[in-house]
Amino acid sequence: MSINRSTWRHFDIWLTAAVLLLTAYGILMIRSAVTGAPALEPLPMAQVRWAIIGFIVMLIVSAIDYRYLTSAHWYIYGGLVALLIFVVVGGQVNNEARRWINFGFVEIQPSEFGRIFLAVTFAQFLANRRHKINRFSNTVVTLVYIGIPIGLIFLQPDLGMSILFIVIWFVMIWLAGLPLSHFLILGALGLAAVVIIYPNLADYQKSRVSTFLNPDEADAESVFNVDQAEISVGSGGWFGKGYLQGTQSQLGFLRVQHTDFIFSVITEEMGLIFGSFMVLLLMGFILWRIIRVAMVTPDPAGKYMVAGIATILFFQTMVNVGMNTRVLPVTGLTLPFVSYGGSSLVTLFIALGVVQSVLMRHRKQDFG
Repeated sequence: MSINRSTWRHFDIWLTAAVLLLTAYGILMIRSAVTGAPALEPLPMAQVRWAIIGFIVMLIVSAIDYRYLTSAHWYIYGGLVALLIFVVVGGQVNNEARRWINFGFVEIQPSEFGRIFLAVTFAQFLANRRHKINRFSNTVVTLVYIGIPIGLIFLQPDLGMSILFIVIWFVMIWLAGLPLSHFLILGALGLAAVVIIYPNLADYQKSRVSTFLNPDEADAESVFNVDQAEISVGSGGWFGKGYLQGTQSQLGFLRVQHTDFIFSVITEEMGLIFGSFMVLLLMGFILWRIIRVAMVTPDPAGKYMVAGIATILFFQTMVNVGMNTRVLPVTGLTLPFVSYGGSSLVTLFIALGVVQSVLMRHRKQDFG
């Protein structure tokens, strides 16, 4: 573990401040979203506890030289696959999906941790094989590497997280220099895979896709929450109806408003200016600070993993906002740092710690 004080001079306080501000904003909106639902009222304080834990873990991860993680990338990858196998075999079922491991005092979702640690392990995997990047056989090997966890997550089933893993692979291997011809071949294979995979989706997943493509022919129950989200976003106006004053959320029309549809609550109550624009501005600033780290680090593994983490934040934000505004189908991906969820929040703070660790050691004299 590197605890040299000189490395801490590179710690990005602005990035950390933006993340803490966005997290605090999310906690306030979670409180509003669960008001009037007694069973959910403990969630805001639970999110505060997870945020404190996440912040402490972020500092610990920042203090650890990230190359300890990359040097153990096969062990981390093996542990991730083992956890995903355990979930498929004996995980806890919630809402018709087997995605959680229950330890009695806490439930964790391994795929949430997996998205971060896969960015770390795949970064080193790519860095070790840079000299083979032009070989199609190497591209196939990377697909097998990423395909094992994706397959296990798909079986849970979790289509949104499976797609996220594919996007992480795409961005990281593109950054590593994958030839365009390989992308074209994989694109054709991907279209064929969609034709094969779609019939094997869970019924609710097919319903989400068909509802998005053909909303006029969908049954009322399938489109109900998307309709309510659209009403929430559209009725917020420039300045919103006021904190705790949203009709769709406070009167119970909008469902899962503290997780998947928190963006609708924010826009309805706080409006475009102090709601959605504020959240997107903070996320944009966070992404800029993270991409800056990828640009300044000379280490390929560090560059790839930071880019992978930026991809996670960007893709989840884009998809969550898209499904709240009816631009994209509902996938279950939450809004980073804002939606309720202990596993999600802690893993995002771990990701922030990894980014800080890379930044703090990006200069040659800081290595060792």
